Amino acid sequence: MKILLADDDETIRRGIEVFLTNLHHSVLSATNGKEALSVSERENFDLIISDVQMPELSGIELLNALRKNENPVPVIIITAFATIEDAVMAMKMGASDYLTKPPNLEELQLKIGKIEKELKLKRENAELKERLRRIDSPEIIGESAAIAEVKKMIGKVALRDDVPVMIYGASGTGKELAAKAIHNSGERKDKPFVEVNCAAMPDELLESELFGYVKGAFTGAVKDKDGLLKAADGGTLFLDEVGEMSPRLQAKLLRVLQDFKIQPLGTTKSFHVDIRIIGANNIRLQDLVANNKFREDLFYRINVAEITLPPLADRKEDIPLLLEHFISSPRIKKKIRFTKEALDVLVNYNWRGNVRELENFVKSISVFAEENRIDKIDLPGHILNESYAFKHEWNYLFANKNFQEAQKKVLRDFEINFLKFHLKRHNGNISRTAEAIGLSRASLHKKINEYGLG
Repeated sequence: MKILLADDDETIRRGIEVFLTNLHHSVLSATNGKEALSVSERENFDLIISDVQMPELSGIELLNALRKNENPVPVIIITAFATIEDAVMAMKMGASDYLTKPPNLEELQLKIGKIEKELKLKRENAELKERLRRIDSPEIIGESAAIAEVKKMIGKVALRDDVPVMIYGASGTGKELAAKAIHNSGERKDKPFVEVNCAAMPDELLESELFGYVKGAFTGAVKDKDGLLKAADGGTLFLDEVGEMSPRLQAKLLRVLQDFKIQPLGTTKSFHVDIRIIGANNIRLQDLVANNKFREDLFYRINVAEITLPPLADRKEDIPLLLEHFISSPRIKKKIRFTKEALDVLVNYNWRGNVRELENFVKSISVFAEENRIDKIDLPGHILNESYAFKHEWNYLFANKNFQEAQKKVLRDFEINFLKFHLKRHNGNISRTAEAIGLSRASLHKKINEYGLG
């Protein structure tokens, strides 16, 4: 622990300092309360041990100043037995514990150990909460101009939590992620975030899920059930693929956006909800309106603000950052790394499924890769063959070499990749590799040296 010790009695201060140092704590000393306060404002400490009676600033005044500055550092007060009331006052002001003079060092060790355990538990809880927060509210990864613009738009619409938002983008671009980012950046962040895929349920089921129903509303309705609109009260309702809603449900959603009242199935009673609606679709709603597939009046209600997410093809510079993010995920048990050659192929590959496809690729290769280091030759054939980098290499080869030079380069590249593959497969064992590929040990050694594969 990093401990600040404040005491004007040099003998006591020096004795405690030596004792704590021998226990492997890092100790910084101050000769009075004013000096201790100044040091605490410059540096962070895990614990402060302070005498009560000190010149310029007493231990009680030091504790009061720390709490006024909202410094939550634990404090152990050392006081003379005759002034035990000072210790009681200090405890009421937020001190963690106290000792009487002369301090019993074994007792001090026990009190420090107790505080150390409490601090460790607080840190573990904070780390757990942060991990859970990241799982529930994952970060939008990327530094490209396209993603910077998306983050800017999210920041703006998050400030107006009464404004409906439409998010557009191809499959796998992260529409749900953007919706969560809007919710978690606004004043509704501590309220529910409820999501529903409008394309995943039949019309009647979607209606009952959204609006709820009362007992007897239909066959099988044996008791009242609240809908997702009510579950989202105070928070956000995310309607993924909202363009797939039937015209009848579109009319009911329009009423919700007009007066924020919902009427469960099987009753004439309605009640008010306070929700923000965020919709998402891979086709722009105005195009659906033009083809009479979406209500124009609902379009104007739900498309008040809109954000368009770029495909991965328009933000290739973000691919290395995304790969690193997915690799470092706690869900990935085997930590892999890509060589520069492999990374070049991945950056130039056409990720038709966008970020979702990239994430699934990382999960897959981390499971099936034989080693942690992933080279170009370890990539799936469909990625290697379709990558721009691979095609560009061949275009350059054909356009700039005569037949003999091109043939020589192709054979050299083949030999290098072939030997890399088999050496890796046999864990670098020369004898087993030579036997497997039908070369003598001497020939294999020669080629390893020639191509710098050793």
